[in-house]
Amino acid sequence: MSGMTEQSVKSARRHLALATISFTLCFAAWGLISAFAPRFRTLFALSAMQTALLVAVPVLLGSLARIPMGMLTDRFGGRLVFSSLMLAAAIPAFLVPFAASYRQLLGIGFLLGLAGSSFSVGVGYVSRWSPEGRQGSFLGVYGLGNIGQSAAVFLGPVLASVIGWQRVYHGIAALLATWALVFALLARNARSRHKPRGSAPCSQS
Repeated sequence: MSGMTEQSVKSARRHLALATISFTLCFAAWGLISAFAPRFRTLFALSAMQTALLVAVPVLLGSLARIPMGMLTDRFGGRLVFSSLMLAAAIPAFLVPFAASYRQLLGIGFLLGLAGSSFSVGVGYVSRWSPEGRQGSFLGVYGLGNIGQSAAVFLGPVLASVIGWQRVYHGIAALLATWALVFALLARNARSRHKPRGSAPCSQS
């Protein structure tokens, strides 16, 4: 890998792992509303339309928020934005079991959709850490974090049958908050590879 020492490559891989775990946890939280939609339908006596709206609302915010979150990542760096995003997503995840009505659940689910914007945050973060000529490979590995959503859909109800669905939400909230702190401590923003404008030596005498 041209221009990179073995130590710098190891550092890049470490930050790729940090980002991928973060992405996986965020997508797991993002998928929990969908995972427990049948339970919420029974709990709040929802119609098919209301249930569909409940599932769609987190997806809507997650999609719309990707653009501003990507811009914030460019401006402030992935370390701050990713850790802040996970802390923010932990709050609605913790509050879901306390929703006393469909409207409250809908509002909390909407806020939980913020976790879906983690994709653009991680892409910006990982891209800057990718070794020259391996950006596609690094982003491909990062994309494996999508499995978090599938894991939530399939494993969430299984865990709920053992520990209760409320504890599943509180568990993912605790994981998000804890990992946000770990990420903030261990992650670093990669140095820009672009030379600042006007940095070239002046050729005029």
